[in-house]
Amino acid sequence: MAPHFISAFVAGVSLIALAAPAYAQQDAAAQDAKSQASAETSDSTKSANGGDIVVTGSRIVRNGYTAPTPVTVATAEDLVKTTPSSISDALNKLPQFTNSLSPSKSALNFSNAPIHGNVLNLRGLGTPSANPKGPLRTLVLFDGMRVSPTEYVGTVDTNVLPQLLMQRVDVVTGGASAQWGSDAVAGVVNFVLDKNFTGIKGVAQAGVAQRGYAGNQRLGAAYGTDFTGGRGHLLLSGEYSNNDGMQRNDRDFATKGYTYVGSVIGCVNTTTIPTACNPGGQLNPYTIGSDIRISALAPSGRIVASSVTGNPFVGQVINSDGSTRPFNTGTAVGTTGFQSGGDGYTIPNDGTAISPMKTYQAFGRASYKLTDDITAYVQGTWSRTDMRYVTQVNGLVPSSEYVQIYKGNPYLSSALDASLPTTNDYLRVGQYDAGQPKPVAKERTDYWMATAGLNGTLGRFNWSATYSHGSSTHTMANSGLYDNNKLYAAVDAVVDPSTGQVTCRVLLDPTLASQYAGCKPLDVLHGDPSKSTPEGYAYATGTSRYRATIRQDAFAINLSGSLFDLPAGPVDFAVGGEYRHQSLNLTSNADTTILLSTADHDSYFNGLRGVPPTASAFWLTNVGPANGKLNVKEGYIEIGVPILKDKPFFRELGINGAGRITDYSTSGTVKTWKVGATWKPVDDLLLRANLSRDIRAPNLFELYAGPQSGIGIVNDIAIKDPNGNLIYGSGLNQNVNTVTVGNPDLKPEKAKTLTIGGVVTPSFFRGFSLSVDYYRIKVDNLIDSLSAQQIITNCYQAGGSGVAECGYISRQTATSLPSLITLLPRNIAFLKTAGLDIDASYRTPLGNGALGVRLYANYLFKFDSQQYAGAPIAHYAGVSVVGSNPAGYPRWRGNLTIDYSNGPFGVTIGEQYIGKMRLDIPGQTTKVYFVDDHVKPVWYTDLAIRFTVPHGNGNFELFGNINNLFDKKPPLIPGTVPGVNLPTNIAVYDFIGRAFTAGARFKF
Repeated sequence: MAPHFISAFVAGVSLIALAAPAYAQQDAAAQDAKSQASAETSDSTKSANGGDIVVTGSRIVRNGYTAPTPVTVATAEDLVKTTPSSISDALNKLPQFTNSLSPSKSALNFSNAPIHGNVLNLRGLGTPSANPKGPLRTLVLFDGMRVSPTEYVGTVDTNVLPQLLMQRVDVVTGGASAQWGSDAVAGVVNFVLDKNFTGIKGVAQAGVAQRGYAGNQRLGAAYGTDFTGGRGHLLLSGEYSNNDGMQRNDRDFATKGYTYVGSVIGCVNTTTIPTACNPGGQLNPYTIGSDIRISALAPSGRIVASSVTGNPFVGQVINSDGSTRPFNTGTAVGTTGFQSGGDGYTIPNDGTAISPMKTYQAFGRASYKLTDDITAYVQGTWSRTDMRYVTQVNGLVPSSEYVQIYKGNPYLSSALDASLPTTNDYLRVGQYDAGQPKPVAKERTDYWMATAGLNGTLGRFNWSATYSHGSSTHTMANSGLYDNNKLYAAVDAVVDPSTGQVTCRVLLDPTLASQYAGCKPLDVLHGDPSKSTPEGYAYATGTSRYRATIRQDAFAINLSGSLFDLPAGPVDFAVGGEYRHQSLNLTSNADTTILLSTADHDSYFNGLRGVPPTASAFWLTNVGPANGKLNVKEGYIEIGVPILKDKPFFRELGINGAGRITDYSTSGTVKTWKVGATWKPVDDLLLRANLSRDIRAPNLFELYAGPQSGIGIVNDIAIKDPNGNLIYGSGLNQNVNTVTVGNPDLKPEKAKTLTIGGVVTPSFFRGFSLSVDYYRIKVDNLIDSLSAQQIITNCYQAGGSGVAECGYISRQTATSLPSLITLLPRNIAFLKTAGLDIDASYRTPLGNGALGVRLYANYLFKFDSQQYAGAPIAHYAGVSVVGSNPAGYPRWRGNLTIDYSNGPFGVTIGEQYIGKMRLDIPGQTTKVYFVDDHVKPVWYTDLAIRFTVPHGNGNFELFGNINNLFDKKPPLIPGTVPGVNLPTNIAVYDFIGRAFTAGARFKF
């Protein structure tokens, strides 16, 4: 164990020991019993009133039954001890969850996808993806009911669920589609409601990072009571949380411009390997450069092209007084188009690292026993999430955006104007960050889900019938963006011959004047256009908006119980049917379909000159409309058969099987199944195995998404003839426009999952339990999209033609930078993963108190992916992925929690381990090289201290937490594009640093 962890543990125990003598009367045995119950790791447990409850590994309820599918059971009380922000934040520290998305793990987003809150990612199967829309292979349940999507891309933000009323979370770490339905490829996360809670409880807390950012607050209260003599029960809760967010320059290591660039300047390839001199190639390995800038543009503005061949001003920087100067090339690096220092541009480091977020959540439930055998209930949950954050500077970046300044434009200096011989000649100008205001995005998600149901008993059978309606409305307003239709009208300024005043050219054309009424001229040649021509800037900027609503109606009936008895026990079963209907409607004022047709593009920019073919409606946030619906009909059956009981070497032997038939209106009928077995050779040992076939059907957004525009820097690899002349490709490293569209021809993903393991509960070692399970998952027909870079690389390797990828690239000429790359989801990939889960717990009296230890660990044997037939297999196990969408797959991950309580005092120490990794960009045709590809293992320590004051039948608890106690700095792992993210793997490592939380909980 790491020395700092040992010292922290000793310090915490010593603190408690100082207070122990005054509270020696505490019944340690009772405390131990309570702790042991909360540490239950088997697949069956008891409710508060002693009745059997379903643990999510099976739909069958049976006393003492243990399903063959491994299940991790974590109580809400234990989860929030070291992570008081939310239950989901605590789950994300467990090794079963890899590369989940959370408020503090979100990358700078160029793809318009609204992935916010806590989106859980079991096994990391939601990644890798070239264009991630969030983890989509983990099924989220709320008390056994499927949670409807909270965002239109199909993801579920688990923050919408009532945190204060959760009893526990069951994590099924294996395929479970036969029992629970589509999406359960990686497993199931079931948030279990404490339906019988009675009393009042609440929380009030506040926190802040040591360096003053990421301030946060949380308030919540819950109430439960019986009514009408105990036949009815009412639950209510309300919660509010706020996070002030964090900027990238809040951490000093994010202000240095660190970027992976080639290490060899002017690399000369003397081998026959065509990519050896590419950045990351064998002769030009990646190294970390500082103050890296992209050479294509200067922030204040640069003349990038001219209609006049040999114009002497091309390549020069525009000064704030309208004059020009030579471009400062800084220091050369081993990546074409990049430089260290000098002019050039990078994404400013004062952008958002953690988006400010407010969340409001409310829940209510009423249940009533209509008869002794029938209970009716109705419940509803509502949530609102508000975000406001800076997106990027307002840029005109070649080649995705630029403006053309024609001869006669009054803002041209005399020298620049003289360099243009005719009225149709122009200078092409790009401007990235001349000081204009940064665009601001405002997002709101309103979500609600209402459920009504009946459940009861009929002899030996349990039955239930439910109906639920879920609705989510997401709105986005990104203000301060260049509205390109107005921009290109405003920048084409002329002098009105009748007045001598500067005006927009379109206003002098009677056929266009009404269409562009109100146009004001814009000057991009004298520094910040918001200051040089404020009226023109106000006219040329606007707000990109879209609104997306996704709705789900679901019906389910279930019946379970015992069919008949065998000598070894009853044969149990569960059977049921479900129906779901989903609809998606997205409207937008930035329809990106204009990029897909020259005629549509010309019509949108009617009468304007100098508009590049890559121009969308806005500089960023162009989301096309989407509309679609689907319905799902399915039926399932599960059966458990005891074979032997209380025989030598067969204390228990049973088999379990399940099957489901699912019919999708969009993709047809699929079948899922599972078979499993459990064997107890002795009372202290359970062995189990399970084999299943699982599916994930494409969601509405994957099927029917309208064009979604994005940008990204690509290395447009060039093909040259023997004389060095370009044949295909530009050889430039620059931004290109991308468009992602839906694909209605998608089919369901299909997976096979094998788990083999066992649970040890030695009678000679009271309080200890250990489970070890091996898992192997393979997903075929995986829905994925090639990245823009992969499309370019594949076309390059084919010689510029002859493969489908070349058809996704639009170029004006064979050697020009792509004007557009189309990304299309297809059933093209497969994914294989295998690993070992370890779950151990130990509870025992210690001194006058009680000690509890819980260890979760995972070893990753394999995580392989192939994005399309014939592509190289990408090996992710043990890799920290370098790029704009980083991910991490350490071989070893672990989470150890040590809790000690003595009287009213308690201390909990959490230790999180992330194993060593190597740097790579998997899936490339040739190996990617780094000067140093080692990433050392990282330990994070969390410390929590609490003091409980008894009060009547309840208590009042003061608590304090320190996250990242030793202020561990994340490994320096920048991307290959300057400034896209913080220079670390934000999907894996904590970049906030030491942070404090203090608050109070009460329960009466």
